[in-house]
Amino acid sequence: MGQCAVCHHEKLLHQSVCPNCQSQILYSKTLNQQTPKQRDAAQSSSSNNNKRPPSLKKVIPIAIVSFIIILLIILFLLLRNFNSPEAQAKILINAVNNEDVAKVSNLLSSKENKVGRQEASTYIQFIKKEVGMKLFEKEVYDTVDGLNHETAVASYIKTREGQDVLRISKNGRRYLIFDNLSFLAPTKQAIVKPKEKATFEFESDGAQKKVVAEAGQSVSLGQFIPGSYAIDTVKTTDRGTYEGQLKFDFVNSKNETIPVTEDFKEAQVKVSLKNASALNDIKVVINDEKIAQNKEDTYGPFPVNQDIKVYAEGEAYDHTFKTNAEVIKKDDVQSENEITVSFDKDEIEKYRQSKEKDTLNKIKDFFKKYTSSLNEAYESHDFDLISKYLKENTTNYEAMRSNVKSQNQYEFKNPEVTDVSRNDDYYAVTVEKEDAQGRTIQSHYLLDGDQNANHLKIVNYQNY
Repeated sequence: MGQCAVCHHEKLLHQSVCPNCQSQILYSKTLNQQTPKQRDAAQSSSSNNNKRPPSLKKVIPIAIVSFIIILLIILFLLLRNFNSPEAQAKILINAVNNEDVAKVSNLLSSKENKVGRQEASTYIQFIKKEVGMKLFEKEVYDTVDGLNHETAVASYIKTREGQDVLRISKNGRRYLIFDNLSFLAPTKQAIVKPKEKATFEFESDGAQKKVVAEAGQSVSLGQFIPGSYAIDTVKTTDRGTYEGQLKFDFVNSKNETIPVTEDFKEAQVKVSLKNASALNDIKVVINDEKIAQNKEDTYGPFPVNQDIKVYAEGEAYDHTFKTNAEVIKKDDVQSENEITVSFDKDEIEKYRQSKEKDTLNKIKDFFKKYTSSLNEAYESHDFDLISKYLKENTTNYEAMRSNVKSQNQYEFKNPEVTDVSRNDDYYAVTVEKEDAQGRTIQSHYLLDGDQNANHLKIVNYQNY
C-alpha cells in the first residue's frame, strides 16, 4: 500500500489517483529511501501541480460563446451605423452636402420614378439655394426623430417659401430591427406653350426626348423633381432650326405644373417701308413667308443660322406692287436687325393714272350706252331696255320702271362725265347732259361696281 504525498491518505491500493484528494500518485522504487527534506519537496511539487488551470474542455466553449457575443455586438453597431433611421438620414445629408450625385440619384429613385444624375445634380443645387444645408440637415433629423416617436408614417421637408422638396416616410424594416426610410422628391410637370408650331428635341438624363406642340398648345416636357432647369434644346419650326434652352424653376410654381420659358438664339427684323402711303393690304415677305404689316414693323423670330431675305408688297387699284429685296447674310445676322425697302413711287403713280383713265373711259362708255337705251325705253315704254343698267331691289329700280311705263316721254343727249371718285365699293359720278330743249342737266349717280369698273349698276341718282 502507498501513501498520498498530498493528503497522506494511506489506502491507495496501487491506484493512479488518490480517492481522497484526486491528486495523481507517482510510485517510485526509491520512495522509501527519501530523506525528510526530499519528501517535503515532493509534497510541495505535488501541491503546485494540483493548482493548474481548468481543463481545455471547459475553457473552449466559454471562449467561443464570448467571441460570438462580441461579434454580435460589433455587427449590431455596424448595422446601426448604416441602417438606423438616423444613419439613413445622415447618408442623405452627406450625399447632398458633398454633391454626390450618384448617391443622391440612388436614394431618391423608386420603381415608379428613376432619378438620373443630371436631375440629382440640379436637385442638390436647389436644396442648397432654396433651403440651405444647415436648415436642411436640421429639418431632416427633426423629421426622422418625429417619425420615430409619432404614429405618422411620412412627413415633408419644405423650402423657406413653403414648397415641398423631400418626402420622408417609413417603408418597412431593415434586419427586423430598424425602420427603413424612403426618400422621395416630389415631381411636377414642366409645361411649354409655343407661339408657333414647334418640335423640341433635348436630352433628359441620357435619354433623347422629342416633344411636338401646336401653336398656343400647352404640352408637357415630362415630370421633374425640384430644381432650376436650363435644358439644352433644338427647336424646329416652319422657319428653320434654333439652338437654345428650355428654362423652368420650381420657385415659379405654386401648383402641380411649372411654366417653361424659351431661350433660343433667334433674330428679330425691323422693316421700314418707303413710298407705301398709297397702298393697302401691305405684307412683309421674309424668306418667302408673307406676314401682315404690324404697327411696330418688327417681325420674328427667325433662325440666326441662315440668310434673311426681305421685301414687301402692297395692293392699289387692284394691282400688286413690290419693293426691292434686301438680304442679310448668315454671318451678319444679329438678334436685332433693321432693313429698309422702298416701293417705286413713279411706278405706282403711272399705274394710277393709267387705271383712272381706263376707269373713266369705262364709265363714259357706260353712260353713253345707258343714255341711248334710256331714250329708247321712254319712246317705247319698255323698261327691259334699261333694266340691265340698274341695280335690282333698290328704290331707283322701281322708280325708273314707273317712269318708263308712264305716258311721259324724255330725251337726253351728249352725256359728259365730269367727275369720278370711288368710296368703299361704290363710284360717285357727276354727269352733265342736255334735254330736248337744249338745257344742261347735271346729275349725280351712285354706281355699284368692282375696282376695275366692271359690272357697273346704277344704285341711285339725283338731278340738279
